[in-house]
Amino acid sequence: MMTRHLITATCFLLLAPGILAAQEPTTDAAIADRAVPLSEEALASAKEEPFELDTLEVTGAGFAFQQEVTLRLLRTALKRPKSRSQENRDDWVCWIEESTGSSFNYLNCARNGDLWALERPFGLEGPTIPVAGYGTILRSSRPVNRWKLQQAMASLNGSPEFDTEFLALALQGQKPPRDIPDEAELDQFAAAYAAVAALAARGRDEASQIQTIEDQGLTLERYNRIAELTEVYQTLENEVASRLGR
Repeated sequence: MMTRHLITATCFLLLAPGILAAQEPTTDAAIADRAVPLSEEALASAKEEPFELDTLEVTGAGFAFQQEVTLRLLRTALKRPKSRSQENRDDWVCWIEESTGSSFNYLNCARNGDLWALERPFGLEGPTIPVAGYGTILRSSRPVNRWKLQQAMASLNGSPEFDTEFLALALQGQKPPRDIPDEAELDQFAAAYAAVAALAARGRDEASQIQTIEDQGLTLERYNRIAELTEVYQTLENEVASRLGR
């Protein structure tokens, strides 16, 4: 079983250098271009309950799937500037504000289209986009602990670009893999990846290839799993490619 798995991973790795070398640098524009637009059904579902703001009170080593979706969306939306571009009207933006007459902080989230609709008190002013279906700002019912929120978001592996890719899959109703490698594992994988490819090119046996993987601090099972994840996530493949190019 171990040998069969290694052969599978080795085939992927030997083909991968050519694929990776052909990848263009990831940019915000490129990410936006390949983002999958939400279907009408998905938009309707997102309008009803895009994410549960109050799940942020839950902390711990692991998160339920919906909590991870929430945190990844917030990690993106809290940094995203508000936009008046019509193509960005369904993008979520979030902010934390202090309640009037209180020292408590509350989390607010809305789509750009919601904010535009609320700027049209008489339906005559503001951007000329359909107001129907817009005009709601979500607010957490309980105060938000900024430190806990920051810690929770920081505990998730993956880059901002990865968050965008993960959310695109999640908002289509999929459950994307969640066992994402951290920076250290990506370093280990890239080093093992290069070593395995070199050994295979020299005709070295599989035992030698397995040993070099373990020498980098990875089990064969985890090595193969990360190889599989790079096939699911373009951002992870780009991360490996950048390490191989150093």
